[in-house]
Amino acid sequence: MVRVVCTIAVLAILPIAAGAQETPQEVWLGAQLYKQLNDRFRLRALARFAKGEESEKFREAIFGLDVDVGLKAILRRILADNPNTERGKYLTLRVGYLHVAALNDEDDPSDEHRGYVELTSRYPMPGAFLLSDRSRGEARWINEHYSLRYRNRVRLERDFTISTFRFTPYATVELFYDTRFRIWNRNEYSFGTEIPVGRHAILEFYYSRQNTSRSSTPHINALGVAFQWHLE
Repeated sequence: MVRVVCTIAVLAILPIAAGAQETPQEVWLGAQLYKQLNDRFRLRALARFAKGEESEKFREAIFGLDVDVGLKAILRRILADNPNTERGKYLTLRVGYLHVAALNDEDDPSDEHRGYVELTSRYPMPGAFLLSDRSRGEARWINEHYSLRYRNRVRLERDFTISTFRFTPYATVELFYDTRFRIWNRNEYSFGTEIPVGRHAILEFYYSRQNTSRSSTPHINALGVAFQWHLE
């Protein structure tokens, strides 16, 4: 477990140090609304506002809707009480749609419609850690040009409780393969924490480092804030 944590940290720190002087510093904001339909199905609506997450030049508005399908929550006994009950399922399937629109490119408008399917598996680890692996396939229509992208993300997290204060620090590594370039053209590292607020809400704060080989802005650092609301 120590080796896994150290490897993630080293992989993230090296590219940050290499490109610090030329790297834009951005702020990404997001919100997600969840509605639990039953023990197996859940709906999610999301909105994000970011610069550089998908387009290297423009600020973007991202809106999406998807459905989660999960197996029986057989890991809940080892997880802290948290509004996001999907964390306690060994395997979840998500199918959804995103619309990505650039907000400040009037001369050359950018518009993307994206369908995606992702499969996430979770594994309890020693020391009360939880490891998850997410594989995601995306069909993208960018200004009516079709392409595919594959993404694989590994996430390591652990719940902590100090008195009545609960929080979940995490670290992620994600790799991207884009058929437009036929290479693994992007990698992304994130560190953050989720803080449950009452029975229904979660506040998330994170730092993300994005490295893209086919971009005029090859590196981006972002501080993110996201809000989740979980309806029963």
